[in-house]
Amino acid sequence: MEREQPGARMIGLAEAAQQLGLPYQDAHRLVLTGRLQGEKRGNRWYVPKQSVEKLLAEEARAVGRHGTKP
Repeated sequence: MEREQPGARMIGLAEAAQQLGLPYQDAHRLVLTGRLQGEKRGNRWYVPKQSVEKLLAEEARAVGRHGTKP
C-alpha cells in the first residue's frame, strides 16, 4: 500500500464513500482490505483525497475495458 504524501488533503470516510458512490460500510471494507488508503484518528477514519481519485480512475479504466462496472 502506498503511503500518503506529506500535506495530502484528508477527507472523512463518509465523504470518501459518497464520492465513490458507495455505502459507508463498503468504503470501510476497502480501507480494511488495503484497496483504499486510510487512517484512524480517534474514532474516525480519514482517507487521502488522492486515494479516492486514484480508485475512481481505476474503476473508470475497468469500465472502459469491460463495458460494465466490475
